[in-house]
Amino acid sequence: MIKKLSLYTIALLATIVIFSSCKKEYESVQTIDDTKLADYFAKNNINAIADSAKTGYFYVPAQPAGSTDANNYKLTDSVRYRITVSAFSNGAVFATTPTYRNEGQRVGTTFGFFGKSIPAISQVLRKLNPGATVKIYLPSYLAFGRNGLPSVGIASNEIIVVSITTYKESQAVLNDGLIQAYLAANSITNAVKDPSGIYLQTTTVGTGTEVINQNSLVNFSYVLKSLDGGLNQEASMTSMPKKLIPAFRIMLPKFSKGSKVRMFIPSGLAYGNALVTDPNGGESIPPNSNLDYSVEVLEVTN
Repeated sequence: MIKKLSLYTIALLATIVIFSSCKKEYESVQTIDDTKLADYFAKNNINAIADSAKTGYFYVPAQPAGSTDANNYKLTDSVRYRITVSAFSNGAVFATTPTYRNEGQRVGTTFGFFGKSIPAISQVLRKLNPGATVKIYLPSYLAFGRNGLPSVGIASNEIIVVSITTYKESQAVLNDGLIQAYLAANSITNAVKDPSGIYLQTTTVGTGTEVINQNSLVNFSYVLKSLDGGLNQEASMTSMPKKLIPAFRIMLPKFSKGSKVRMFIPSGLAYGNALVTDPNGGESIPPNSNLDYSVEVLEVTN
């Protein structure tokens, strides 16, 4: 019995030692991170604000002129924003919003990246006015810890910097600015803005005599691209305009058989803030995507 008790005692003591050493290591990493951040803020004269709940993160906001606490984002508000996730140690960028798109979601929903929830983002947003920018400094113990995330290049115990730009403009206004920027960057000067907000570039004027209405059967081919280059699909289909996205319901009746056009479509007239996945495993369309459609009308049947 004494021998068994001794073995149990030794095992228990070994467990306590291992647990204590892990706890000390975790505490030391936390201390190291906190010291790194404190030194960085002091050296660069940065007035970083500590999380009021003292979880460990800091943030540095830049509010727009005339900001007041009463105008801060509420949980039920929608926030339109861009985000960049980078390394504190060397500035390496792990993720960023594409140039010609913005993110958008309710402030009270879950924010995060690479499958990890980051509560600090929602918490900080509620201290900002629309149009503000902010940098959030996440110690490694609030990010990916000792394991890091090698698949995207995040090293062990890496402090993460989350840079966010919010927008006070409506999604429609943002879309128009993004499409105009895309047209300018690609030297497209002959795209005409339709009253709907769609930009139209006509390559060939159709000569067909059948007038397209919402119930017409229209056979057309298309090439679909996203403005950020993450999507490239080519296909043909036959459908009634009324069964298609709003942009096609608006524009197809303005064409005829033989028309060849290129349409730059704001997200609100495409798939809006929905994520569109391909059931066949093809490329998905991210939320708030402005689209570049090249279309040829092949046949019209009434």
